[in-house]
Amino acid sequence: MLVVWIVVGVGAFFVLAVLGYGLFGHLTRLRGAASDAQISVAPQVEDLTQGIRRAQTLRMQNEADRSRG
Repeated sequence: MLVVWIVVGVGAFFVLAVLGYGLFGHLTRLRGAASDAQISVAPQVEDLTQGIRRAQTLRMQNEADRSRG
């Protein structure tokens, strides 16, 4: 009976090892894809951020002109 439990345990270990290796491969590919996406989107995010800052500056200048006038 002990031999059966040992065989079941070893089999379960191998199944978990294979599943873990597959999961590790997926996580590695996911990290690579996220890195590529970040690199390709970063310039667009920077442009958007600068546009928002310009709009905020213009709005603040407009509000300052209104309060003076």
